[in-house]
Order: sequence, then C-alpha cells, then structure tokens
Amino acid sequence: MIQTHQKENGIDIVTITGRLVAADAPEARESLKGIVESGTGMLIVDLSGVSFIDSSGLSVLISAFKLIRAKGGRMLLSGISKNVQTLLELTRLSEIFEMYASTEAALNSMNKAL
Repeated sequence: MIQTHQKENGIDIVTITGRLVAADAPEARESLKGIVESGTGMLIVDLSGVSFIDSSGLSVLISAFKLIRAKGGRMLLSGISKNVQTLLELTRLSEIFEMYASTEAALNSMNKAL
C-alpha cells in the first residue's frame, strides 16, 4: 500500500494505491488520523488505485470517517473500483460513505458545500 497526501483549496486529498489489508492497516490508520487531526475537516480518500480491501482496510476507512465526523467535517471516497464498490455495498457501508466516480467530482461537491 502506498499513500500520498496533498491539499487543494484547504481540502485534504489522500490517495491510496495497492492493497489496503491487515498488514497495512495500522500505518494507514495512524496516517489518516494525523491528517484528520491537523486538517480542516474536509477529506477526500482517492481509492482509484486500490485493487483490494479486506475487513481491516474497511476499518481504517470507518475510523477516519468517525474522526472526521467527530470534528464536524466531511469525508468523501472517490475512484472506487468495481471490486471495492461491491464490498462496500455488501457491507452496507455504501449507505454511509459519500462516493464519487473521480477525485474531481468529489472536489466539486466539496467546493460547492463551502
């Protein structure tokens, strides 16, 4: 798993590539926690490069979502592959997470809310 972070108009964008699995979960969780705690409360997690997520990977996304909500913020997921989308639908997390086809679409949504 590779994770990068950038800011655009005060919005944190985290791009995750590879597999988000148990071996990577602690590092990913701590990294997202730091970004949420130091950020503005607006977070986009770009999953376009993620080929597989297991239950530990889902828990990372849920943890980040809870942290951002506690801060009164908003978290969006973007670029979700068919496999990851199927998993989110099976676990009913698709009813909780706001999902967008691309990071650009997520940015547009976030910017409209400002």
